[in-house]
Amino acid sequence: MAMVTGLVPILRAAIDATTDYNGRSVWFGCLSVRLITLFIAERPWSKLDFDFQCNGNASEFCRKSCFNAHFDIAIVSFWNLTFLLFLTSVLLMELFAWQLHHNLVKSKMKEAAKRVTEGQSDLTGVNGKDPPRTEITIDFHRQKRLLGIYLTCVILRLILETSFIYLLVIYHLPKVVESPINCSTGPCSGPYICMVRGTADKRMSIFMLCGISGVIIVTSVIFALYSTCHYMLFHRKFEGRPI
Repeated sequence: MAMVTGLVPILRAAIDATTDYNGRSVWFGCLSVRLITLFIAERPWSKLDFDFQCNGNASEFCRKSCFNAHFDIAIVSFWNLTFLLFLTSVLLMELFAWQLHHNLVKSKMKEAAKRVTEGQSDLTGVNGKDPPRTEITIDFHRQKRLLGIYLTCVILRLILETSFIYLLVIYHLPKVVESPINCSTGPCSGPYICMVRGTADKRMSIFMLCGISGVIIVTSVIFALYSTCHYMLFHRKFEGRPI
């Protein structure tokens, strides 16, 4: 919950920014949905140690030993890490977009100041005001370097979400099977029969994360193909247009 509260100002500031580019609202929408899904998916895992129970012959020490042997990989922490990586890829594009916006504003202000000194009237860029939003919308037809950064961020999201689904299905989902778990660790002779309670809810949370990651993968593929075809293959049609 603290993570959700802490990210609200960041998302609000980003959404209210004056720089816009293709697909910006879609990525922040995916980021918000991913955050809500992560918050809901973590709830069945909040008492994982309590949900792991063994038969009556197992002592508390042996139960915890079996728990560590079964859940030998990070689960919830890994989910949070992947979300932070996704957030980083979005904010990376925002950083470069903000820098471009800053340079455009400075350029407009210098042009306005020059026209004022020459006695020409100017309605924008005076008294510290920013130019209209339409004048600082990023045109990827002109900003090829920024387009490359944008495509790199999209490809990184595609690789990240594909790897995330693979690890969820291959490593995380088998940890919450309904069948009994036979445990025999070094300190405990065993074997002990253990179970994980609430497996249905835990599996559903994994499916939820797979679902939102699948949506992000499809969105990333669409935007990567569209950006490549529209801004790179057919860029000559738009030569000579203003930024």
